[in-house]
Amino acid sequence: MTRRRLALVGAVLLAAACVERLTAPGHCPDFCPSGQITVVDTLLTTSINRDSSYRGYVVSYQSPVMLAAFLPDSTGTLDGRPIFRFNGFGPRLPVSSVDTGQITRADSARLQLYIVRYDTATRNLQLQLYRLPIKIDTATTFDSLAGQFTDTVKIVNIDALLAQPGQKDPLTGDSVVVDTVNHRLQLSLKFDAAAARYVGGTDSGAVAYGIRIAADRLASIAFGKGAVGPVLQWYLQVDSMGIKPVARTPGALGAAFASFVFAPPPAPLDATLAVGGVPSARSLLRVAFPKFIRDSSQIIRGTLFLVPAVAARGAPADSFVMEARTVLADFGRKSPIDARLDDPIVIHPGAMDTIKIEVTNMLQLWAADTTHPTVFLLRPQAEAQYFGEIRFYPSKAALRPTLQVTYVKQFPFGVP
Repeated sequence: MTRRRLALVGAVLLAAACVERLTAPGHCPDFCPSGQITVVDTLLTTSINRDSSYRGYVVSYQSPVMLAAFLPDSTGTLDGRPIFRFNGFGPRLPVSSVDTGQITRADSARLQLYIVRYDTATRNLQLQLYRLPIKIDTATTFDSLAGQFTDTVKIVNIDALLAQPGQKDPLTGDSVVVDTVNHRLQLSLKFDAAAARYVGGTDSGAVAYGIRIAADRLASIAFGKGAVGPVLQWYLQVDSMGIKPVARTPGALGAAFASFVFAPPPAPLDATLAVGGVPSARSLLRVAFPKFIRDSSQIIRGTLFLVPAVAARGAPADSFVMEARTVLADFGRKSPIDARLDDPIVIHPGAMDTIKIEVTNMLQLWAADTTHPTVFLLRPQAEAQYFGEIRFYPSKAALRPTLQVTYVKQFPFGVP
């Protein structure tokens, strides 16, 4: 064989030696896992224990709204009434740069109110405004004012006002503006001389008002406070050196105090788990989280099941958001809330369906941090802004809270 032919044969043999066999199977279990992924779905029916409810976190005068309601049902009538007070200008106002004059009377006044939540399905919604004693404060209760809603200042039918051309009543001077962006109504109500009484002596011009509402059926609305709270504009007559009264329009006044009173009060806390209402109620659910799930599995999903014992009360527009959170430490009613996670659900008045809350994030947090308290906290997202309060069966009841957990067991890899 010639030298050239030997070289060619060697090159062919070398190329054949370098070919990779891509279709050759691997050799298990040397390089492959020895098992399969196992997904487990379990219902923890007895893991939630030592649950409890607490009330008083936010009271009526601390709420950012003033609630008004007239909600009759088989258990009675829930009657909520906003109350608010304006401080006055005292007995005198400036009439010149060097002199002041005695305020003799009010020609008129204009009250501005915002309705920040209302049910568009409510018909013949009517506001009844009353003059109240000026000493209303945070200690004022419904019973202490029950006999004071007699001095009527004005009665306004909201539906009739909305139906007016330009939404302004030419006879009364009342008007309403529909804010479609913020979903609220801005009312401007005119008080004539008889209704706008300025008492600058003993009362220093302070005045207080209360509101009752009515409608064809369920009536429940919320008035704004603070930046969207009541504003009163006086139009006054001031004595000018005893010669001739002069008209004065001082600056508009915001409410110095705004709250609401209601009856009947919420039922006392019992064995059930209460959430919502005024003053607001919260519930704690303590979970004995199984160690085999917490330490040696990957949690895919978690769902908390709660069965209502008492439905929330209110009109359809009173649906509120309940949120499930966890806590940084378990100190009972004073447990600090972990603000990182929030699983909300809407509670509808009158509904008795089982509530399902996704709590996957919280279970994964507990699995990642074994020092974290395994506690659920239930509270309304907007505390003391709805009369509605729902109550769930506790852990001692047959329809107790349950926790469904879907997880993947630890994967058994093969030995290399």
